Amino acid sequence: HIKDFRRDLFFKLGALLAKEYDLLVLEDLNIKGLIQSGTRKRRLRLYDSSFSELRAVLEWQFAKLGKTVLAVSSYNTSRECFLCGGINKGLTLEDRVFHCPYCGFTLDRDLNAYLVLLKTSGWVPPAVACFAPPTTFSTLSWVEEAWWDNDSGSSRLQAG
Repeated sequence: HIKDFRRDLFFKLGALLAKEYDLLVLEDLNIKGLIQSGTRKRRLRLYDSSFSELRAVLEWQFAKLGKTVLAVSSYNTSRECFLCGGINKGLTLEDRVFHCPYCGFTLDRDLNAYLVLLKTSGWVPPAVACFAPPTTFSTLSWVEEAWWDNDSGSSRLQAG
């Protein structure tokens, strides 16, 4: 019954994501390597997680609608700086905030890894007026204010 519940959940999730998004970027995880190098508890969790089934369902749902799924190498995505590409070798799994020792960029670790995955997939971030690399979340609000006209809800950039 758990297998059927999981499969149903995967199909519903795949349908929802494929309906909402034109592109899905996944980490190309080496599950066999993770299983071999992990603790017994971790191995059991990974065996029970059905990553390959989830990926197959997502790829099928997206292909059915003519949309794209890209698998991107997961190597160093949590340690690579989204802005400069530098690698923070001192980052541990316990560190929840990414700080680049090269350019000073600071961001939530998972959000930085997400942006690195998008960049690796070929995604190019939109140009931002008066862009200065944000160093904290509080700076992101300044970038947002510089970009958007809050009264009209439109971009302040004018087409050249």
